[in-house]
Amino acid sequence: MASSTAIAPPPPSNANGTNQTSTGRSLLDLLRSRDKLVRASSDHQIDDNDNNNVANDEIETTETELLQRLQSLDISIRRRGLFNNDSERAQLFYKCASERSSSSTGANDDTVVEDSAKGSVKSSSSNHKRKRKGGGGGGGNSNNSNNSSNSGTGSAGGLSATSYGIFLDSHSSTPFSAVSTGGGGDKSNLDEGLIVTVVCRILGVTVGRRKKHDAQSQNDDMEDETTQSLKHSDSLIQVALSIIASICDHAKDGMVPSLSIDSQCAFIEGDMIGSIGSSLLDALRDNILSLYYQGNEEKIAVMMESFRAAASVITLLEMRLSRADKILNGLKDATWLVLNNLHSLTADTASIHAIQHSATSLLASLPLPGTSDGNPPSKVWTQCIRDGILLLRWALNGFFPMPTIDNTVAKDEATKHQTLWKEHERWLSIVTGFQVEGLDLGGDPTDGYRARALQIRIECLTSYIASLIKMDGYPLHQANTLSSSALILPFDSLLDVSELLLSFPLAAEGKHRSTKQRLRSTPVQGGLISPDSAMSISVELRLCGHTLFDVGMESCRGGSGALSRGRRIVGMAVANLQSSCSMALVSVVDGKRSGDIRGQRIGWLRGSIPLRIKSIQMFLNVAISLGSSTMSSAGTAKSMSKALVLLGGCLLEQTQREDDRFDEWGTLGERAKLVEISSTALASCVAAFGGLIPNNVRSTIDSILHSCLTTLYCSGSSSIFAYAEAKRSILQLATNCVTVPWGDGGRSTINDIVRKVSLLLKNDTDVTVASMALSTLCIVDAFMTPRAPALLIASRNQDESKSNLTASVMMHSINEKEAEMKSLSRSKESKEKKSSKKDQKVSATDDSSAVKKKSKTAETTKTMQNESELPRNAIENMAAVETDNKQIHSETTETGVTNNDVATDAMEVDENTEDRVEFEGKSQEGQKDDSEVVDDDDFSLDDFPEIVDEDPDEGDRM
Repeated sequence: MASSTAIAPPPPSNANGTNQTSTGRSLLDLLRSRDKLVRASSDHQIDDNDNNNVANDEIETTETELLQRLQSLDISIRRRGLFNNDSERAQLFYKCASERSSSSTGANDDTVVEDSAKGSVKSSSSNHKRKRKGGGGGGGNSNNSNNSSNSGTGSAGGLSATSYGIFLDSHSSTPFSAVSTGGGGDKSNLDEGLIVTVVCRILGVTVGRRKKHDAQSQNDDMEDETTQSLKHSDSLIQVALSIIASICDHAKDGMVPSLSIDSQCAFIEGDMIGSIGSSLLDALRDNILSLYYQGNEEKIAVMMESFRAAASVITLLEMRLSRADKILNGLKDATWLVLNNLHSLTADTASIHAIQHSATSLLASLPLPGTSDGNPPSKVWTQCIRDGILLLRWALNGFFPMPTIDNTVAKDEATKHQTLWKEHERWLSIVTGFQVEGLDLGGDPTDGYRARALQIRIECLTSYIASLIKMDGYPLHQANTLSSSALILPFDSLLDVSELLLSFPLAAEGKHRSTKQRLRSTPVQGGLISPDSAMSISVELRLCGHTLFDVGMESCRGGSGALSRGRRIVGMAVANLQSSCSMALVSVVDGKRSGDIRGQRIGWLRGSIPLRIKSIQMFLNVAISLGSSTMSSAGTAKSMSKALVLLGGCLLEQTQREDDRFDEWGTLGERAKLVEISSTALASCVAAFGGLIPNNVRSTIDSILHSCLTTLYCSGSSSIFAYAEAKRSILQLATNCVTVPWGDGGRSTINDIVRKVSLLLKNDTDVTVASMALSTLCIVDAFMTPRAPALLIASRNQDESKSNLTASVMMHSINEKEAEMKSLSRSKESKEKKSSKKDQKVSATDDSSAVKKKSKTAETTKTMQNESELPRNAIENMAAVETDNKQIHSETTETGVTNNDVATDAMEVDENTEDRVEFEGKSQEGQKDDSEVVDDDDFSLDDFPEIVDEDPDEGDRM
């Protein structure tokens, strides 16, 4: 589609040319015509190939037009909302919806469905049903008068779907049934409801109760019904899902008072989604299951959009879905069904990770509504994290038993959480169901399959726990309440499982070394994968451990939960950093000789630069989260000092090396990233610890920095500093080292080389590097330039007569100008409407005058025909009379002055006066037009303050 509309609003010509109040009606007409064409082609079964091709072309053309309009609408809704941020339009819409709700005959009308075959209207009323208070934001089957999108915040009260102009098909109705928009009220004011109606019809959203059958028949019926809802193309379904997500996201953002000036539009949009919330989630669950049962990997994008739309609806409605446990549990089961069988997909890694993220974001939003039993969201949130940690531990222990896991504890946990253990066994049966009999010592053909299943299972659970802890997708107005002390994070269990994943490569390597060569492809004792398979997935599992550790530390930043476990956390971070650095660097820092490291095992992952980057990021997270207390504590000061020296060694290895090492695994860009993260970590530690860093460690850091800056100054473009990120990070480290004093109060001695490098880099081609160099130069000059005490302190008088443009004055002026522009635009719109009405009246009068002229011409033609029918005698008599008159006229003209001369003189005078009057009138009209142009110009020079170059007062000078 047009990419320019995604960056900027549409041009005024395109925006003004479309009728904004008829978008929903036009979309509904297009969808109806498309459905009629599909029904005609499916009913008649045309045998002629030419006619069949013509019908398919018509369907494709209609669908393409509908798709383009929906895509442009999605872009507009994502930025301006369903009502285009027009509060007056939203209030008028809600007023019309309230009138429809009050004037409806039945208080609980489900929907109005028009039978396309008979043309009759069917109303499925449910007055005999019991009305539930505080219901779960159902479809059109309840009035939901007690449900609001955000109770207590002044939002619109909950109205039914039909009141908002959202008309859904009944679950028992025939497919392709038309929608009737009858039912009182002004239909032209419910266009936004028709837009939602079109989206719901594309997604197959229905209302009503389903018949109860046995499990097998219910699954078969569900598959048939969901395939009916997916008869639209994948692109149409995908853009409809995107529109639902855009409406929900805009409503969530608008409910935050600090981000939205007028939240009326957002509240009404949220209440519209709330009126169909349960029915919409039910349809999304059916679509997810249908896509899963089809087994078509080409529809992965549609499945991801379904997960995203469902998560957006849940995070918007929240507690309004507290009674919709059945629908939410069905959605949860469908999501876990997809995740449990994700290892069977043959898609690429990026697609699998995208599905994992979207599905786990949906699962992480399920605690928001709470439960119908009265459990608050915070309690459900904590229990979900605990369940995820247990599932991860059981999966790891079942496939590859770790020496640190006690089996008796695992059995006790299984008996205590029987429901969760059944879910684990269900996934285990799926993975182990693919078996090949007759295994021998030569190898297990299912070993790689089970290893892939374990890897994807660990990645899914890690993404699930991380989404819960980070509260991925939660609305902004719930951030403070969910981050309160009511939430209990199982931090110890999180540290345990992250430590297991971080140590998995060492355990797999140790098992691989201790196993004989011919047995390395067979499953280990008590497990399901072999040492070779464990080695192949060890890197991915270690990355999962980094993710869990990082999100755990980020959630406890600034609190006392991490400080009480500081020694354990620092020990994990330093040990992981030491296992990622090169063996030569570790031996130098530890003070060991070359003969002392011969008997030690050299880890095969030490040469991985990406893993070294992850380890440094992990240590940086610990240093920022725990702060300077780690350097002041006796139990962690030594470990932190060692880690700082290791960071400096990693930086020195990459900047001073002349040739590549054979045991390193990484590209030149990854080496530049390693320089960046090492410099950033050292700069953050210097700023956080300050004078608590021992002098010997600080001397080592300054020496390493001086060596790196010298390399940059001498051979910048021919070294690793050719990358902009490496130059920015080394300048930041230099700035911190110059400004932060040593432990004894002295300053750093690297100011000269820092100034030289800053002067060199202030003309760098990269604008960020040049800006950073200028900032560093200013700081160095401010700190290192000796200054004498001031003899006279200059004061600046604030003269109110001069125009001082402060922040408050500027913002006040901007608000005033925006208000003026809005009023002028509204007046222009009203003038345009009046002028259009006048043009219509003028066109009507012109039409009537044209009719009158036609009638007159017809009468004249009739008279001429009558005259042609006169007798010839009368014509001859008239000719004789005319000849007599000519003779008399010729005689009179010969005797005196003719009247024609006088008449011609008079006509010349009249023409001169008329030309003068016309010229004066045109000049007056031109002056009026110019005055109107000046008045209509909103950006005249008079609006700007006058800039005057005045000399300063003598009193202000020194």
